[in-house]
Amino acid sequence: MIPEKLPTVPDSKEIIERSFKDIKKVQNVYMPNFISKLKTVSIQKVKVMEATAKKAIGRVYDGFPKFDDLDRFERDLLFIMVNGREYERSLNNLNWARGKITEFATNSIKGMKRAPSMAAISRFRSSFYGRFSSVVEDLDESLSFLREAREALKKVPQVSREMKIIVIAGFPNVGKSSLISKLTNLAPEIADYPFTTKEINVGMMRIGTSIYEVLDVPGLLNRKNHNAIEKVALAAIENIGNLIVCMLDPSEECGYRMEDQKELCESLKGLGKNVLIVENKLDLELTDSNNLKISCSTGEGIEELKKIMEANIREREDKGDSVFKRTGA
Repeated sequence: MIPEKLPTVPDSKEIIERSFKDIKKVQNVYMPNFISKLKTVSIQKVKVMEATAKKAIGRVYDGFPKFDDLDRFERDLLFIMVNGREYERSLNNLNWARGKITEFATNSIKGMKRAPSMAAISRFRSSFYGRFSSVVEDLDESLSFLREAREALKKVPQVSREMKIIVIAGFPNVGKSSLISKLTNLAPEIADYPFTTKEINVGMMRIGTSIYEVLDVPGLLNRKNHNAIEKVALAAIENIGNLIVCMLDPSEECGYRMEDQKELCESLKGLGKNVLIVENKLDLELTDSNNLKISCSTGEGIEELKKIMEANIREREDKGDSVFKRTGA
């Protein structure tokens, strides 16, 4: 899973400056032989720089999730939001750099131990400083990418892997956010323009003794080439939705034809998903269809919808329907 808290990402300059600052803490030691003293202090400085840099780099590398840590939903979001290949490459660069810093430190220390003179000791130490700085500087692009990825990953919803999940889907502006505000404790932004919801909102719904997670996903258009916002919605629908509530606006006040809205619901069924079609805005337009009809404005039909959703999920559970077995990594 993606951790709730991701580490802050320093730039290469910060890591280098911190490493050189820490070597100032290395204390002089008393030795009658000056060359032995210089070797001891120089070796300690190299070790301190190595430890400081590897700690800073390792904190980022270890704190960011790897592909094997993620389920299919999170992997899909990763590729949609931050370019998954570049993400993996950046983490690999960090891990590579840790290994190179250890390699340079080990070789430098071996050289200093054998060094016959002060000049030779200084050459090995300076060589390490230069190669160390070069490797860390080369990480700047990867660190910058991960800094941006961190902001994107913070927006990935923390979805339970234990509860059943209901996804509210449909065209933009059909009332998805209004419905989730009626079903849960969530108060998402509601406006009368398309794609108000740009991220996944997660709320909790209690029916009797059961608790369900309800997801308000961005609006979907009935088309093959989806934009990034729509792909976020599809990732939730395809990977974690136990029940998809596909909302329709028969009044077409949303700005989209009813036929197009219906086709979207049918296309979701075509994904093999369990889809419940619900018509909103019955206070504006009442059709003669067999779909459940509600009004988020007046609250009419909301309680009936809750009962139908719970019955639907329980029925599927009793049948052992594989639709509800969330796909793992």
